[in-house]
Amino acid sequence: MQKLADGLFFDNLDGPRLIAVVEHNRIVDLWTEQDGTDRLGAVHLVRVTGRFAAHHRVSGQLSSGDAVSWPAKGQAKPVEGQLALITLTAAARDEKPVQAVSGIELAGRYMVMRWHGFGKGQVYLSRKAGRRPPADAQISRLTELCDEAGALAAGFEVVLRRSALSPDHQLDEQRLNLIQAEVARLLADWHEQAKLPEDLRTQTQPRPVYAGLTLANRCRLFYPDLCVRQLGHEEWPAVRSAYDEAKQARYETAQGAVLWIEQTRAAVTVDIDSAASKLAPGRLCMAVLPELFTQIGLRRLAGKILVDMPYVAKDKREHILTEIDRLSRRDVRYPDCLGFTRSGLLELSVRHDRQVLDKDEELQAVINDVAERMG
Repeated sequence: MQKLADGLFFDNLDGPRLIAVVEHNRIVDLWTEQDGTDRLGAVHLVRVTGRFAAHHRVSGQLSSGDAVSWPAKGQAKPVEGQLALITLTAAARDEKPVQAVSGIELAGRYMVMRWHGFGKGQVYLSRKAGRRPPADAQISRLTELCDEAGALAAGFEVVLRRSALSPDHQLDEQRLNLIQAEVARLLADWHEQAKLPEDLRTQTQPRPVYAGLTLANRCRLFYPDLCVRQLGHEEWPAVRSAYDEAKQARYETAQGAVLWIEQTRAAVTVDIDSAASKLAPGRLCMAVLPELFTQIGLRRLAGKILVDMPYVAKDKREHILTEIDRLSRRDVRYPDCLGFTRSGLLELSVRHDRQVLDKDEELQAVINDVAERMG
């Protein structure tokens, strides 16, 4: 496959409908613009249509008529008919409606801003970030930066994600500056675009409150180190090839191993067929991992993912888990590695967001449009 320079390849620099993300000369993601009101990250005022106490979930209806579901938080007990604020987090799939969280959440790559609407916000560490928090001096420095950006005074809590921390659970100065830039950009877009009612009791109908970041701004936020480039005729064959390969169950790695990727309702299974590779099992696993995580991200695989890897002795698995932790920090969905099962399967858990690639009809339409323009 043709190697591309790293960058964000826009099909149209003025208003992109398709963005190909290239990291380490490999296409790792394809983004398409979503509808402004149904975009992930959009904030809505919705009508509550039901509450399921046993599952701690609430169902509602958007102004478009689409169903939405979100987990109930804290002591809040919304009742049918009332209006509630929610933020969209995952597209509808199969028989599941659009997924959301209650309240207002502005999400970046390294942190999440949660609006509580009163007093001054604080900086917290995500529960998934691990048991070893950064030094108090680093948290104090981050609090100062978020305060300078104006987020805390605006009533937002800033929750630091695992991806913001180095493997030794520390924050370097470069990462602190990236977090401050994220906070400033999200806050500026919120103040410019949001139409939040001063009093929810005066509202009578569901409506959009905030459409979220545009495609171009979202990709710039998630990939701040990548330069924006024009997607031209020379780059298009590599993008189309990566898209076509990502829709197939069979994927051959550069090392000669074959990944068989099957999606079921219960889980995603990945079998690494090493018969065609000449590498020893341990070396093959380390070599295949970057391509495996690229395919997980590009295909937008989510939920439980079980990987049948070549046999590796238990005392050598630590190196594999360390590499997985490093690679998972690149995925904006923040995969969790649950380790090896008793039968030797590698178990991952990835949150849902966009529709899986081979079922995304909007992406298919955009790919076809770009193909026509590229000839």
